[in-house]
Amino acid sequence: MISPIFIILTIIAATMVVTSIHPVHSIVWLVLSFIGSATVFIQLQANFIALATLIIYVGAIAVLFVFVLMMLNLSYPETDSDIIAVLPISLVSITTMIMLIMNLASSTNLPKPLDTLLIKNNSNLQVIGEELYTFYAEYFILASIILLVAMIGGIVLTLDPSPVTKRQNPFIQIERDIYNFSKDSNHISN
Repeated sequence: MISPIFIILTIIAATMVVTSIHPVHSIVWLVLSFIGSATVFIQLQANFIALATLIIYVGAIAVLFVFVLMMLNLSYPETDSDIIAVLPISLVSITTMIMLIMNLASSTNLPKPLDTLLIKNNSNLQVIGEELYTFYAEYFILASIILLVAMIGGIVLTLDPSPVTKRQNPFIQIERDIYNFSKDSNHISN
């Protein structure tokens, strides 16, 4: 059974992410929203997804946002008119979000706990793996190819073949070290 308290707290935290003026406060609310969604996953008995949510989003994405905020020079709204200018868009977005959530909550097709998928006392991870590799293998391979291309693209973008870049020839370095070592040993023996 899903406790509505955690759902309400998650919605409040997500709303505060959007409405907070200070970006650091928004990140704190974002972390609380991720923790709230992880508790909802735990109540749905999807423990692996809850743990993955905490590790990936709280452990990586939120920390990345903090680092980006530290590097950026952000200007804050100086007057109330700057805040009032975005108020209608915020109210429309929040109202739309609340209506969609209420529509989903009134639906009879709510997700069932993962117990219905657990057959033969399998773990959540085994059921997710079987579903992923049985029915969604093409999408899984496509996602891995996209991640591989992104990784190669990041390496290519950071690779700088300019002539100013200093390079080290390891063979010359080894010969120099051997020469210096033999010269030092001859000096010590004399």
